[in-house]
Amino acid sequence: MESIGWRSTRIRTLANNIAILPNSKVSESMITNYYLPDRRFSLLLPIRVSYECSPRKVEGILLEEAVRASREVEGFLPDPSPLVRLNPGFGESSLNFTLICQVREFGDQYFVQHELRHRILERFRKEGIEIPYPQQTVHLRRDAG
Repeated sequence: MESIGWRSTRIRTLANNIAILPNSKVSESMITNYYLPDRRFSLLLPIRVSYECSPRKVEGILLEEAVRASREVEGFLPDPSPLVRLNPGFGESSLNFTLICQVREFGDQYFVQHELRHRILERFRKEGIEIPYPQQTVHLRRDAG
């Protein structure tokens, strides 16, 4: 929040710009303050793997990489410990996991995600865990005539 005046509210965006909003619109809108009541931010990172993979093995790898990263990556909080869930679960062409962790504040999520994705991809390649491409079956018909 930059300032609140009689007619408008000025908000600094993540891109460091100032958005000027009429107070009539602000009073009708839902505004999320990512710093209150706590600056800590929950990060939910979706991960997709092939149905050929062992879900328990994937879960273990994701947890190991997240715990290691929480000790090494700036802004990644080790407490509470990262969690992995086979959720949303069974996708059309993949097993879908969610890696759940905490970052120091909203802006830290971008670098933490970047680092986690690099680490997870390298580990998956090393372990032979396949990340599937979306697939779609198309049936072609020949019209008689």
